[in-house]
Amino acid sequence: MRPITYTLLGSARVRHGYFADGLARSLRFTPDAQTWRALTAHRLLLRCNGHGLAVHADALALERLWIERAPRALRFSLDCADPAFALYTEPGELPALSLPLFEADDGEEETVWRARLGGAVELDLPARRTVWKYLLLGDWREHRPELVDAGAAVQFEPPSEERLPDGRLALVIRSRSALALAEQSPHRFQLRDAASQPPKLLRQRLPAAAPRGLQREPSPQGGHIAVTEIFVSR
Repeated sequence: MRPITYTLLGSARVRHGYFADGLARSLRFTPDAQTWRALTAHRLLLRCNGHGLAVHADALALERLWIERAPRALRFSLDCADPAFALYTEPGELPALSLPLFEADDGEEETVWRARLGGAVELDLPARRTVWKYLLLGDWREHRPELVDAGAAVQFEPPSEERLPDGRLALVIRSRSALALAEQSPHRFQLRDAASQPPKLLRQRLPAAAPRGLQREPSPQGGHIAVTEIFVSR
């Protein structure tokens, strides 16, 4: 008995700006009604992982697809099994995934159609961008702390005091602009003492923002802004 051979109809990969390797995690791909009917009626082979999928068809399925010319595309909706997904992903509706099968014009020849099967689709999900809010805990009175980006690309506001819900007083320093969260941050922020000349290095490298630190704060312009809290103890 001959082994069944499969032809790749199409594949997709979903990238995510948060992760170091650039690939999304724990995604689920749900076919729409037409796609589900095609998958079951033609016994298409669907393989998924956490960041992509591939759909294959055997010879008989290819013949039936060509005769029916339907569906025009295989469509999937996306969601994520990771409960922290919303913390490290920019808010907004997830894009739908579509693998084209047929051109809008039915004049295409079968040999041409078969030759162009197997196309790859890529989607990009952006990492969440927040204001990074460093909270310095402990006694810093003998210093004049300032935050500095070793790469000179990010600017920070001057320190200000803030009373925490538990009564402690924190010295707060915020980034002037929203920064992308990252599994492995490219930034190297340093804490220096502006009271000494040259400025003394108090922390060689401060921790980067993590998804679990996400908070919402009132914006001076109205509404709210997303901030990520990073605590630094002395």
